[in-house]
Amino acid sequence: MADSSAPTRVMMAVNESSLKGYPHPSISCRTAFDWTLSKLVRSNPGGFHFLFLHIQVPDEDGFDDMDSIYASPDDFHQMKQRDKIRGLHLLEYFVNQCHQLGIKCEAWIRHGDPKEVICNEVKRVQPDLLVVGSRGLGPFQRVFVGTVSEFCVKHAECPVITIKRKATEAPQDPVDD
Repeated sequence: MADSSAPTRVMMAVNESSLKGYPHPSISCRTAFDWTLSKLVRSNPGGFHFLFLHIQVPDEDGFDDMDSIYASPDDFHQMKQRDKIRGLHLLEYFVNQCHQLGIKCEAWIRHGDPKEVICNEVKRVQPDLLVVGSRGLGPFQRVFVGTVSEFCVKHAECPVITIKRKATEAPQDPVDD
């Protein structure tokens, strides 16, 4: 039987804003984090241990805006370093919030398809709960964009809470976040 005095381990998948980029968190993950603080943690920060996971999705061609003809091994090294630093700055936002509130936390970066990586990390880390933000896409957008949150609800090996962003915070294009 699990130790009832152990803090509840909450994994949160966080990503950068598609509108502002790094180090800004997306509307959906920031909303999910704020909801978790206000509805679950409330006045019991010692009862929780947050696990922040950021997944960096490799570019299809691996070059961002760089012309592949001029790429060198050093270019790849610089790109990897830049991406790692950007991801760390994003995670820093959440870690700083937790430390200000007295909530224990861990944070790390993985690479790959967010749906698969989140579910694999849930299996590896075994949190008590997974919290993911949802953009609240309609059926048409879901077909073309797909949703990480729906996949996680079906495949993660722990309870999953999806938090939709507020309608007042939704950008003009619902795919943006």
